[in-house]
Amino acid sequence: MNLKGVTKQTWGRVIALFLVFINQIGVSFFNFTVLPFADQEIYQGVSVMISVIVAIWTSWKNNSFTELAQQADRQMKGTRQND
Repeated sequence: MNLKGVTKQTWGRVIALFLVFINQIGVSFFNFTVLPFADQEIYQGVSVMISVIVAIWTSWKNNSFTELAQQADRQMKGTRQND
């Protein structure tokens, strides 16, 4: 793995996914709520929606953690600029 070559956008997506999962664990197992909703079902629904959105967002984007994947990204960007 080449963590130095990982883009800021990739790190942002990974951190967002991690925070959402931590929030989901807090809601599901410890009844910990961060959002100021009075009704527990609403809070859990919002938390699940955020988890699903962030999971789809992080899965959809190209997350290149290996040196080979980062080389392929650089090559692809160079090819696109020459078109």
